[in-house]
Amino acid sequence: MNFTEYALKNRALVYFFVLVLTIGGVYSFFTMSKLEDPAITVKQAMVVTAFPGASAWQVEMEVSDVLEKSIRSMGDLDHVESRSMDDVSEILVELSSTVPLDELQQNWDILRRKVANVQSQLPEGAQPSMVLDDFGDVYGMFYAMTSDGFDYQKMMDYAQLVRRTVLDIDGVSGVDIYGERQACVNIDIQESKMANLGVHPAEIVLTLRGQNATVYSGYYNSGVKRVRVGVDGSFNSIEDISSLLIRGHEQDHIRLGDIADISKGYVEPQREGLIYDSIPAIAISIAMQKGGNIIQLGKTIDQKLAELKETIIPAGINFEKVFFQPARVKSAINVFMINLIESVLIVIIIVMLAMGFRSGYIIGIGLVVVVLGSFVILHMMHGTLQRVSLASFIVAMGMLVDNAIVITDGIMVDLKRGIPKPAALVNITKKTAWALLGATTIGILTFLPIFMSPDTTGEYVRDLFIVLAVSLWLSWILALAYVPIQADRIFKVKPVPQNADNNPFNGRVYRQFQRLLSSAIRYRWSWIIVILVLLVVSVFGARFIKQGFFPDLSYNQLYIEYKMPYGTNPQAVKADLTAMERYLISQPEITAVTISLGGTPSRYNLVRTVAEPALSYGELIVDFTSPETLKEKLPELQIYLSSHYPQAYVRMKRYNLMYMDFPIQFMITGPDPAVLKRLCSEVEDIMRADSTAILVTNNWGPETPAMNVLYQQAIARDVNLSREDVGLALLAATDGLPVGSYYEGEHDLPIYLKSVDGRGERPERLSNVPVWSMVPSTNGIGMETVKELMAGMVSSDEILRRLTGSVPLNQASSGIDVKWEVPVVRRYNGQRSIAAQCNNAPGYTTTAVRNSLLPKINAIPIPAGYKTEWQGEYLASTQSESYLFKNVPIAVVLVLAILIALFKDFRRPLMILLCLPLAITGVVAGMLLAGKEFGFVAIVGALGLVGMMIKNGVVLVDEVDMQIRSGKEAFQALIDASTSRLRPVFLAAMTTILGMIPLVNDDMFGALAVTIMGGLFIGTVVTLVFLPILYSLFFHIRFPHQDKTKASQIHLS
Repeated sequence: MNFTEYALKNRALVYFFVLVLTIGGVYSFFTMSKLEDPAITVKQAMVVTAFPGASAWQVEMEVSDVLEKSIRSMGDLDHVESRSMDDVSEILVELSSTVPLDELQQNWDILRRKVANVQSQLPEGAQPSMVLDDFGDVYGMFYAMTSDGFDYQKMMDYAQLVRRTVLDIDGVSGVDIYGERQACVNIDIQESKMANLGVHPAEIVLTLRGQNATVYSGYYNSGVKRVRVGVDGSFNSIEDISSLLIRGHEQDHIRLGDIADISKGYVEPQREGLIYDSIPAIAISIAMQKGGNIIQLGKTIDQKLAELKETIIPAGINFEKVFFQPARVKSAINVFMINLIESVLIVIIIVMLAMGFRSGYIIGIGLVVVVLGSFVILHMMHGTLQRVSLASFIVAMGMLVDNAIVITDGIMVDLKRGIPKPAALVNITKKTAWALLGATTIGILTFLPIFMSPDTTGEYVRDLFIVLAVSLWLSWILALAYVPIQADRIFKVKPVPQNADNNPFNGRVYRQFQRLLSSAIRYRWSWIIVILVLLVVSVFGARFIKQGFFPDLSYNQLYIEYKMPYGTNPQAVKADLTAMERYLISQPEITAVTISLGGTPSRYNLVRTVAEPALSYGELIVDFTSPETLKEKLPELQIYLSSHYPQAYVRMKRYNLMYMDFPIQFMITGPDPAVLKRLCSEVEDIMRADSTAILVTNNWGPETPAMNVLYQQAIARDVNLSREDVGLALLAATDGLPVGSYYEGEHDLPIYLKSVDGRGERPERLSNVPVWSMVPSTNGIGMETVKELMAGMVSSDEILRRLTGSVPLNQASSGIDVKWEVPVVRRYNGQRSIAAQCNNAPGYTTTAVRNSLLPKINAIPIPAGYKTEWQGEYLASTQSESYLFKNVPIAVVLVLAILIALFKDFRRPLMILLCLPLAITGVVAGMLLAGKEFGFVAIVGALGLVGMMIKNGVVLVDEVDMQIRSGKEAFQALIDASTSRLRPVFLAAMTTILGMIPLVNDDMFGALAVTIMGGLFIGTVVTLVFLPILYSLFFHIRFPHQDKTKASQIHLS
């Protein structure tokens, strides 16, 4: 008893499982995890070390180099990059793609140990290194909390309230806040007032630190109680600070407010900020836990925010959605449902037209059950519904009916031949069950390299294999169990008259095909030559197909990067971005503009790059009315922004999975920065001269001015000043000297001591900055000074001013040297590196740009000890394709094993494999006609195409073998078998081709659809015509008139 016979005898059980799959599928669809993109594990970590006061070169040699040497001793590294800037070192550590996910945290623990081991080797003044390894978190719900009439401190109170409340919601994994401005207390001291009152800066510092310090006062034993004793004297208000009696001047009653202006302000410079449609805002980004439902979570969070606005948060505070993944996922699922229904209807209509209404009904119902059943299994496997898995169902749509078409067609043919219905229901499954299982498994295995690819790209499209495997195997089971039951219920057996022609393949189409096939076998060498010529022409035409990696995705939003040279005043950056915002918002096609200062607010979208934070950086997140409008306006806006802001690097970027910062990037590594900059300049000149490249830059940037005070010990000692005195005085005149903190409620406000002139402003020239000795000395007072005081030649006030007063900086140094220095030093795997970067001009792919630049750049002589490497999209695509193709041999071995197991020889598998290259003709024609780029997704489509062609070939060759085994003459068996498989193979191809129509215009999967559609169209012709020609060659089957004595009986082994 085979599987179909068992199913026919246990129909109730089959109906029960179909009902479970149907109801479970609907339930699973609504409850399973929904995302915009597949979850990807980013195998990167960042080591950040602050070294205040150090130059970029000093940071590189004393911090980055020390840390890198230790980090590079750990295993499983892909590469280590560092960015050394003034005051800070950033080291990006990327693990090898082959590191298993369950070992990821262990590797980060090793990284932390490597960093901790060398902390003692870092220079004095360097702060402890921090290791950040949460790069993969996607904060898909990004709100801008705008304020009307509230300061930043109050806004942060409400932002923290939202954070605490949202973190309590089930399904939320994290909340990130961006755009905070730290409030502070500024104490502006005036040198003239201090000198007049005889107050020394050290006395002010000691007063502030002593008053606000926490003092241990012990415990008091009170009977059986032990009571803590404290001394309360901390500041309760700004007035408390102003009223402080200065230490050493208690009898004079000199208070801090007598010599300084005390005010509340914000820490300068502003390192991060957010502005939404010209209104100051704070970014609140929310991440979902793995396995959650983003649509449901979005509703819950919206409800919670509405509750907070009604109960706690006052009017004037609003929450604007900058990027809201729940809405995008809901829209994507709605589009998927429409596409899915379209695909199902297309498949059913085609089947009905070719096989009749009843057959179309059986196959259509089976298709719906397969899709719903696949949801159940995916839900049980903790799968997710997102961009890739949803598209996978549409890709599989035509393939899901292949098995059902073969079984239904076989039953119909047997019934037409007069075979009794019970026998007809099981006859076809007995003959084809294993062949269909092998063919189905082969179709799945061709996608196996995608599943096994360990890199980010492979992980992104991995669900394609999972969905296809689940749905195709389920379609095979239902084809053998459910389709015969439905056929038994629906198909009506018509009595066949004794003299009637019971040949089901006697129709006009079949006769025309038989004549064509007979002619092809008769003149097979002519056909082979023509097909080979077409193949050669197609290979030549492949040169004209656009090459790419991943296409830009269809969003109505983009972001604009704005980069000024390092050292630019952040206020200038903010002014330019505000002006750009005014221009953009005036465009009728733009609905909203969000400004982010200092960096990217959060990783709110998987398919965007996160900028390197810098005071000279900002970005605008721009919403358009539609994705089509965005595409139309982008070139015009890019030209406008580049021409009106030539002092900056302005680049408009669409969302793309390509994780490199620039699509075209040429890196040079070596020891000498001067040589690196010279070589990079030559490469940049070549890029600028090439019409295919635009927006050329490098990742070092221009040199920036630096002021260096020439401290001379001999000069400074004459006025009792040390090097530390000069440094602290300069800090007080620039950013402010931190001298303590003041708690205002729950807010810790730092206190900064700032030196100002008589007008309350900072000194215009550093050379005029007043410098005090923090430890006053009496070395300058000798017997002569005492005599002058006794004689009345000098007053005590003058002596006091001499001890406590200040001198201008130019009297304590030999001058200020202004020099130009690099603002950032980059290294790659321990070597200094620099990269020339550019974008592809409109109308050119990144591959075309690289091919245009390659011979010119290769002509540049590279000195010994220096290396070059193409990065950007070329590196990303090369790595992804290498990982993909590295696993292809495994799939090939498994496919060959199945083919050999099915046919028990080598000739038949070889015949089928020889047909595969001929699909190139259809692929090339399709890509050229559609104008698509042949990139990673198209390669995935080509792998799937191979499986589909092999599957059709297996079905045909298996039928030929069965007919020859039945005793038919070899030539006739070949013709009849090919004829009997005409409808199933043709329908399988047409349902797959037409079922993919909804994907053709999809930005991500359009190239995949065109690859399969074009290749399968030609592949069907190859299967039905060229494969029989190869069969006749391999087994010496000739046209009958060429051998009238014996028509080449074939002996099957």
